[in-house]
Amino acid sequence: MTKADELHVLLTNDDGHDAPGIQAMRTTLKSRGYRVSMVAPSGEQSATSMSTTTRRNLALKKLEENSWHLDAQPADTVLVALRHLLEDDPPDLVLSGINFGPNLGVGLHASGTIGAAIVALLHGYPAIAVSAGMLFHEAQQNPRTFPSTLRVLAPAAEFTCSVIDSLRSSYEQSGGLLPKGILLNINYPALPREQIRGVLYPEVSTGHMIELGYHRCDQTGGVVPRYYPGVDPNRPHTEEGDVRAHLEGYITISPVKPSWNPAAGEASELLRRLEESDFPY
Repeated sequence: MTKADELHVLLTNDDGHDAPGIQAMRTTLKSRGYRVSMVAPSGEQSATSMSTTTRRNLALKKLEENSWHLDAQPADTVLVALRHLLEDDPPDLVLSGINFGPNLGVGLHASGTIGAAIVALLHGYPAIAVSAGMLFHEAQQNPRTFPSTLRVLAPAAEFTCSVIDSLRSSYEQSGGLLPKGILLNINYPALPREQIRGVLYPEVSTGHMIELGYHRCDQTGGVVPRYYPGVDPNRPHTEEGDVRAHLEGYITISPVKPSWNPAAGEASELLRRLEESDFPY
């Protein structure tokens, strides 16, 4: 890749600037010749979706050239990058990840990894979110280090670069790196390469990969949140979509289009009922 061909990537995440996933992604991007600007949260900000911080100053620290961490949430890092740090040098692509854990199904709504990508998308920038899976049995280990997830971070980063390279090779024909208003959500399973069954392009499932539950703390009387599997890994998952494909050992790439508007005709019956109502206006 020549200097003229350099692609400027804004890299962020929701696990924090020193998380192994974003560091693996940054190292791989730079080794492949991409120009990388990293603006990531100072610490973990998982499950913050598109939440932004407005009621305090945001501490910003420069780590090295083109690398900062911000005491804020993933959406904040993208906004600060686009509207302040990189205002005169905008990125060609915003990449969020590699998240430590999958982002599949209904979980996309809460994900800070996805939230950062959506913020970039809504401001007109191509965006890709990348996550690495976890094995349920490793969640039962003490300490919970998830060694299988750690082992696939470098391969997941390499795979992501191959996706970007593929998109770039067809850039001229398609008119853009990605279609306007669509981001990519990549999930890489926590499996050795020889056990990965291939690449699929499923729709986002309507089910949960991971659920959030609560229990009462006897000492304080408070309610404590906890994560638990939303699927049984030992039983086939019946619903078609990204959760099933991930459980079956596939790398998944799902185009995602965030929109508040129902598809054409989807709300027509509801609107008819409302229009027939006798409102006092």
